[in-house]
Amino acid sequence: MNANPVLDRLVSQMDVDERLDLLEKIRESSTISFEPLYVLKEEDGKRTNFEEQYRRLPWFVRLFYCLIGFFSAKPPVKVYEDGRMLAMGKSIEASAPGVYDYRENRLLDGFFRLLIDLKDSARFFYNVLDTSINKDRGAFYAILGSLEMEEIHRKLQADSDPHTALENAPDTLPANLRQAVARSIEDTLQSITDQKREVMYYHARSLNYLRELSCFLFDRLILAFESSPAGQTCRISPTVRELLFNLDKILYSLKDPPALSLFESLFVYELETRADETGFDMDKEMEALLSRAGKSLATIRGFNTRIPLTRIIRCSMRNTGYSPGQVSGGEDWFLVYRNYWRQQADNALTEYFADKKRMDIVATLEAFFGATPEPLANAASETNKDGFPLPEAFALSFLKAFHSVLLGKISGVLRPIIMDGEFTRREDRIGLTEAYNDLMYTAGNVQTLDAKMAPDGEYGKRYVLVKQETEALVFKRRKIQFVQSDVSKEAWDIISRSRDGMGKIVSLLEDIQDRSSGGENSRVANFDKLAGKTPAAFVRSVSLVAENLRQALQVLKDIGVPV
Repeated sequence: MNANPVLDRLVSQMDVDERLDLLEKIRESSTISFEPLYVLKEEDGKRTNFEEQYRRLPWFVRLFYCLIGFFSAKPPVKVYEDGRMLAMGKSIEASAPGVYDYRENRLLDGFFRLLIDLKDSARFFYNVLDTSINKDRGAFYAILGSLEMEEIHRKLQADSDPHTALENAPDTLPANLRQAVARSIEDTLQSITDQKREVMYYHARSLNYLRELSCFLFDRLILAFESSPAGQTCRISPTVRELLFNLDKILYSLKDPPALSLFESLFVYELETRADETGFDMDKEMEALLSRAGKSLATIRGFNTRIPLTRIIRCSMRNTGYSPGQVSGGEDWFLVYRNYWRQQADNALTEYFADKKRMDIVATLEAFFGATPEPLANAASETNKDGFPLPEAFALSFLKAFHSVLLGKISGVLRPIIMDGEFTRREDRIGLTEAYNDLMYTAGNVQTLDAKMAPDGEYGKRYVLVKQETEALVFKRRKIQFVQSDVSKEAWDIISRSRDGMGKIVSLLEDIQDRSSGGENSRVANFDKLAGKTPAAFVRSVSLVAENLRQALQVLKDIGVPV
């Protein structure tokens, strides 16, 4: 679920106290105005029923409209409505000159220019949201929750750690560990107060409103404008009116500006992706982003103040009963938040059981070799956190140790068979020779690949250079994946050749063992001569080598190599 390493690091590794201190510094220095972005004017809030108003008019006024209606062939109520709509149109033109022409039902150049500014402000939020919440909503809610629900966040971090569960209940069986962790997480989630839930819901709604505004089809509305002597103008067609409906709905929903803690959560992720850049200053960059956010909010507030959008729509559709609705969204924040922590717990448990299995493998290797295989010098490991991230590193370490410890014994058995054996099929000798050579060169191939991963090696240089680049994160991450893919491909080539070689040798040695036990297999016709004066000892050697190779294949399988 959480495929974003930066968000994961912010949730799991960034200290909550550090974030709270950062938020306090931001509050002291921020100049963002948190005045309402949308103030519903009295005339915008009125829903007029012309027929009802007409019935309340004095009789002589109604008589006046009846006379006008008689000569214009219109119902008197329609005459009254036309007069009221004309008055509304004139009031819009008077209060917001250069924005709307009621008679022509056109948006004017003043609307166009403010719309361009609104689009630029919305684009700023689009970029910020695209690098954070659009990547992983659950992880972002967890970052936000670390500020708004500090104790809950700390408790969920502990609940999702299987080691903590075992410390609290040492007698928990491995089979029951997953259930115990899930129960602890659910208990903590249910302890969130209604007040905290409402705060998080407010943030979720604010995020959704910002996302709706940033994704609004500004370009489609802008392209509807045409050049004229009066500047850029646009007739309010049904298509344009639909776009205005959506924009009015979004702006009305975004009445109140997002909280400062929400901006801090958005921006801390944005900046964390650039933390490795040379000369990077977190405080300075945060101040710049907050300044840009303040200007964007001011632009939205200014648009709402200068553009009576609701009344323009009423005039354009001749419906004074119209009012903007509320954009829905954000209601599922708790479900997303819960699923995130459940997934975190599942990931932690998977890693815990993998580590436990790894420890069992290490114990097997210690019994197998008499010592634990040394990790590769330039691959990432517990002792080398900054090394090259290579998932196949453990398998390569095993093969390198296998080569150094057991190849001598294997050679003592295989070389006489390869050199002096009388194979009934020529391809058996060729296959055994190739398999033996693959094992012979394993350690050297691993050593060569390890050297390539060094900072001055072929892959290491590429990896370091890509990490130092300052281009967009998505392109940077893709380049890193390309480097890792090249290394993994070479690693799997070494592993698969060694695995296949072991399998071929085991198959032949098993045939030889059958022959030595009186079987009818005759793939090596002179086996008795190869055994020399001590056939029993030679048979035991063949059996031991075959068993060692079978054990090695099982270890590879336990590590995760298909066998």
